Amino acid sequence: MKIRTPVICLLSVFMALGAVSCSKKNLKKEGLKTDMSTDIAAAPALDIQGGGALGSEGNIRGEEFVAYETIRPVYFDFDGYGLPEELRKTLQNNAAILKTHKEWLVVVEGYCDSRGTTEYNLALGQKRAKEVRDYYTRLGVPESSIGAISYGKEKPSCEEETDACWANNRRADTKVKPKQERD
Repeated sequence: MKIRTPVICLLSVFMALGAVSCSKKNLKKEGLKTDMSTDIAAAPALDIQGGGALGSEGNIRGEEFVAYETIRPVYFDFDGYGLPEELRKTLQNNAAILKTHKEWLVVVEGYCDSRGTTEYNLALGQKRAKEVRDYYTRLGVPESSIGAISYGKEKPSCEEETDACWANNRRADTKVKPKQERD
C-alpha cells in the first residue's frame, strides 16, 4: 500500500503538468487566430454622403471605383508593407492629385503575389492598403474619403509563376469614384 501512494501522486503530478502544457499551446494558437482576424478586419465604414465623423475610414462597400490615369500604383518588396522613400515619392504625387479632387471617394486596394496562404495574403494586403491610406491622410487627404481593402492573392494582374510577375502583383492600387449627392 505504501508504494502505491507515491506512484499515484507522481501520476497525478504528471497529468496536471500535461494538462497545463496543452492548455498553454491552445491559448497560443487561439491568440494567433485572434490577432490575424484583427489584422484583416476593416475599420467600420462611414456613410460619407451623410457627413460622418472625421477621423474614420470612408465607405467603400458596393461602390465602383476606377483607376485614374495619373495615379500610380506602388509596388512592395516580398513580404513587405513598409513605405521606403521611393514609394513615398509616388504617393506624394498621388496625394497632390487626390487633394485637388475633393469630389472623389478613394479606395486603396492591397494585393499580394500567389505565394503563401489565403489568410496570410489577405492580412498582408490589408497592411499594405492601410499603410498607403494612412500616408495619404498624413499628407492631407481627408481620411473620411479614403477606404482600404485587401484582395490578397485573389485578383492578380499577372498569373505567371515568375519573379517579375510576383513583383507586379505585390502592390497597392489607388482607385477613385465621384461622390454622389443625396436627394
